[in-house]
Amino acid sequence: MTHEIAQEGFRRASSHEERVHEAAKLFGVGRTGADPFAQARLLEAFTTSDFPVLLSDAFTKKAVAAQKAAVKEFEPILTSVTVDDFNRHKLIDLWGGDEFETVKELEEYKAGSLNETELTHGNQKHGKAYGLSWELYRSRNFTALANFPAKLGDGSVKGQNSRVADLLVDATAGNWNAAFFGTVDTAAFSADALDAAIKALAQKEDHRGDLVDVSNLVLIHSSGLRSEVLRVLNAYELEMQVTDGSKTSKTRVQNPFKGVVTPLESRAVGKRLGAAQSTGWALVPAGSSDLPAIIRTLLSGEEVVDIRVKNDQGNRVGGGAVPFDAGSFPDDGIWFRGRDVYGIDKGFTTGVYASKGAA
Repeated sequence: MTHEIAQEGFRRASSHEERVHEAAKLFGVGRTGADPFAQARLLEAFTTSDFPVLLSDAFTKKAVAAQKAAVKEFEPILTSVTVDDFNRHKLIDLWGGDEFETVKELEEYKAGSLNETELTHGNQKHGKAYGLSWELYRSRNFTALANFPAKLGDGSVKGQNSRVADLLVDATAGNWNAAFFGTVDTAAFSADALDAAIKALAQKEDHRGDLVDVSNLVLIHSSGLRSEVLRVLNAYELEMQVTDGSKTSKTRVQNPFKGVVTPLESRAVGKRLGAAQSTGWALVPAGSSDLPAIIRTLLSGEEVVDIRVKNDQGNRVGGGAVPFDAGSFPDDGIWFRGRDVYGIDKGFTTGVYASKGAA
């Protein structure tokens, strides 16, 4: 071991977290080759047994940060439930507690209930592996290696976006998924059509016998309908149909959707709607609703993306371990893998509405 390596921060730091930070710092300054001395230190660090492990930890942290920063299109309409296994579970209604009853003096309190529904939910394993060639590594081009964490973290969120979009849209039919929304309307989007849809939802009863809460709805649309949606939701006043007795007329009213309807623009939805991407729109309760429509199931202890490096380099003929950056035994590849565990399932859909926006 050279004196220089012994003095590197990833060796001298007192805690594991600090050593991980120092390893990432050395990789950052040495990977571009702008500073030949820093790159030489980096190459020597790669020959040690501890630096690759520390750098792998740093990559995992970067991947988790990328996962958190990536555009989560559907976060406003997801409700998360955590389980301890990969089994399918009956969905327990945790959102609609029983009302309190009067308790007389010295009378025992009556037990409440957590109702098990017929809906099921569970998680699945998702992931991707990426390989870096030994030749590319030996050419001292570390850009691909540096991009792996962000690529894996971003891929995790993109996959989740796709699973939600697949639940909402039947891409084959180019229409909203009838298995989720039930009947799909053909009303073109407008202030009056939005008002009518909300009023229709407000008259429905959920599985508990309560009227559907329409005070916190999310309006899902693609970029093709953006201008119409923003024009309606951001207007101070709107010209709308108002009924007075048997008489219906157009009247300017203060925007009734402020604080009630939140827009959610989705490219994933637009892609699947095809020809209807400029006309289709839907209403789904927010994830904080007492009637969550989409359940995201997480696995306890595995809530964020997990990054691994493949360790199949073999051993030297004369003995001794081979570092991961020397390439795998079969093909000299340097492989990284990202794993993410979650499930996306249909929840309580009494309070949802969809329209293709065209007859």
